[in-house]
Order: sequence, then structure tokens, then C-alpha cells
Amino acid sequence: MQCSEIGRRKTGDGGDRLEGGRIERHFDDSSTAWLIGEAVKQLNLAGPEAELAYARSVELLRQSEDLVKTVAGILRRVHSGDGPLRWCILHVLGDAGGADSADLLVHAALEELPEPQHGQGCEGTRDVEMLVRTMAVVALQRVAGRHREALGHVMQVVSARPDRAVLIEAVKAARDLGLADKVRETLPKESLWILDIRRAKTQELVADPEREDGNERGFTPPKFGKFYTAPQSGCGCSRRED
Repeated sequence: MQCSEIGRRKTGDGGDRLEGGRIERHFDDSSTAWLIGEAVKQLNLAGPEAELAYARSVELLRQSEDLVKTVAGILRRVHSGDGPLRWCILHVLGDAGGADSADLLVHAALEELPEPQHGQGCEGTRDVEMLVRTMAVVALQRVAGRHREALGHVMQVVSARPDRAVLIEAVKAARDLGLADKVRETLPKESLWILDIRRAKTQELVADPEREDGNERGFTPPKFGKFYTAPQSGCGCSRRED
């Protein structure tokens, strides 16, 4: 679950919002930590005011000299617990980080995944950790898009050949950054199919009805609201998708 730009926010009353109390515990050490916490909170709110507050937080964080050090410290404290919170922190780092954040993002992307466990439903520990790893890759792509000296870090993830889901995200990132030729030189032939995966907007996947002869059934095309940002913190197996 990703948002590809600042300003995409969650709407509705679903379970993708992080509770303020869970956020505030980790962001009291410094002004930079407080700004990161503000960005995380605004990331999980909806509306123009939240969008503006998030963008302002990112703008200020880009001027911070200890952003990477602060993020690394927070991630160490929450590493064994809150996957959705770490997802959000990496999202913020992708929007605010400079080239010096690339090493941390590579490390986050390549951290070993826990073994799959039966009986955990659709949002087990491994599934949540996979979301964290793929967000690290997406964040790294954003950083490399602003700071070309970080392009080599994207290829570092590709070269490591992590779990397939993470590798796919890394290959897509590399391709979108103009590194397709380097990917072809790096990956074995049997993995080059990943380069052919095309990104599609949700609206492109809506099929028009073929039948025009009959009124026995009405047709209402699905409506698409704003995309979710953070992964939900509880299992959503039984919740209906909008």
C-alpha cells in the first residue's frame, strides 16, 4: 500500500489511521524527531489542511542536518514492533531525505524477512514486514529521483536479489529512473521479465460494459476515492474493500 506523492490521504473511517498516542511516544527527543512525528500524523489524516501540514513538515525536514541520524534512532526503537509506523517513517524519509539517506534505505530494504507463519491470516508478521521493505525501495526511488548520486544504491538493492516482491519493486524503481540497461546486465535472464511489468493507474483497469441491449440491469461504474497511505495496523481480512 503506497501513495506516490505528497498529498494523497486516507478518507473514511477505516483502520489505516495510526493512533496519536502510539506516535507521540517515539518523537519527543528533539525538534527533528518532533517534525517527523508531525509528518507521520498528517500523512494519516485527510483534507487540504493535512496535506499542507505534511508538505510543510517535509520542507522543514529537508533542511535538517540530523534527519537520517534521527530516523535511524527511531527505527531502532520501534524495529521489533510497529510495522505500520515504520512504513510511515520510511515514507516521510523518502519525501524529505537527501542523498545521505540512501544507505539507511538500502539497509531497510534488504533486512532479512521473518519466516512465514501459518494461521496469521492475510496480515501476518511477514506480510507487514514485506510492506516495510517495499516502502524502503519506493522511498529510495524518490530520493534517487531528486539526488542522482543515489542511483547506485537502487542498483545495490537489485544486485542483492532480495525476496521476489522486494526485487520487483527495486527493478521497477531502477527502470523508472532510467537504469533498465544496468538491470539487464545485473539480473539473470530468467528474471528479466520483471522489466516488462507496466505501472497502470486504477482508472485504466475499469472495463466498460459490452452489452447495450437491455434494461434489465442498471450499470454503475465503480467510484474511486483517494488512495490509502499507510498500511493498516490490524488484520482486514473480513473488511469489505471500497
